[in-house]
Amino acid sequence: MVRYEIPMTPGPVRISKAAFPALIADFGAGYMEDEFYDTYRKVGEKLQVLMGTANEVIIQSGEAMSILWGALKSCILPGDRVLCISTGFFGSGFADMAKSLKADVNLLEFGFDETLHDFDRIESVVKTFSPKVITVVHCETPSGTLNPIAELGQIKKKYHVPVMIVDAVSSIACTPVKGDEWNADIVMGGSQKGLSLPPTIGFCSISDSAWDVIRKTAYEGYEAFLPWYRLNESKCHPNTPDWNGIAAMDAVLDELADEGYEEVFSRHIQVAEYIRKTVCELGYRLFPKEDAVQSPSVSAVYIPDGLSFSEFNQKIRSFGMGIGGSFGPLEGKIFRIGHMGSQATMHNAKAALDVLAQVI
Repeated sequence: MVRYEIPMTPGPVRISKAAFPALIADFGAGYMEDEFYDTYRKVGEKLQVLMGTANEVIIQSGEAMSILWGALKSCILPGDRVLCISTGFFGSGFADMAKSLKADVNLLEFGFDETLHDFDRIESVVKTFSPKVITVVHCETPSGTLNPIAELGQIKKKYHVPVMIVDAVSSIACTPVKGDEWNADIVMGGSQKGLSLPPTIGFCSISDSAWDVIRKTAYEGYEAFLPWYRLNESKCHPNTPDWNGIAAMDAVLDELADEGYEEVFSRHIQVAEYIRKTVCELGYRLFPKEDAVQSPSVSAVYIPDGLSFSEFNQKIRSFGMGIGGSFGPLEGKIFRIGHMGSQATMHNAKAALDVLAQVI
């Protein structure tokens, strides 16, 4: 197994050392122990603070994609109108997922190198289409961009859309997430990005409005949200919980709180700005347009002319550095530097830039 000395992948990221004791502990069967439910409750409360919400948070075994599927399957019936607003690969992926559930999908697309703008256009579509569900991605990891969600949330509220689903997988613990201020009904996260844990846990906050829809939809599959309703009261876990993972998340959340969330966010901004400034000075080109909002957790950069991603990546790896490629129409065109979670340090940034200076 290759372990890169300069970890700059866009997730899963290098596991936080704070997580190690819990990951190797012998906890036993969580669904039989009150101690597990105490930990589950505490982690949910800490995630509420980090996600800017008073809504119930559920924590499932399985990485973030299972939460995305669970949200859609728990809220959508065949024929339901779903507005998928996309600025990238995962935003458009929401539309494909909803179509597979036989929803009536309206895909409102912006450029992959853009972030949300032209809110008059968005409002017009919401008004005329009258969706039951709106989906949007906060951080489009493949593009290195961060979408402004607050104004979209105002439109959602104005037109009484029952559910707005926000994918915040690559932004939670890297930049402020304000679920309630955004009027977001379901805000989703995963363990393997800003929280610097293995990819074993997905979680989300769920509003009362979303719970109403979930009850009416009555989806009963493995990813279903309904069995998790008020789990702290029922203590009736629908499947075997990842006690180790949840305990490790508890430790990492404490580590972040000790640093201070504002300091965590500032650290991500400082590292991101330093990396982007320096790669441009080295002669690389950033993928997002100048007026797009760039993510504090990941940077997307064009591959140097004359090199395939495979060739470029091989050169990078020879220096002991790990990066990521991209997906869909961006595959083979850009590479991504993951400066999120445990990887968001100036030490990592400087080491990575030393490598990039030698490769170009």
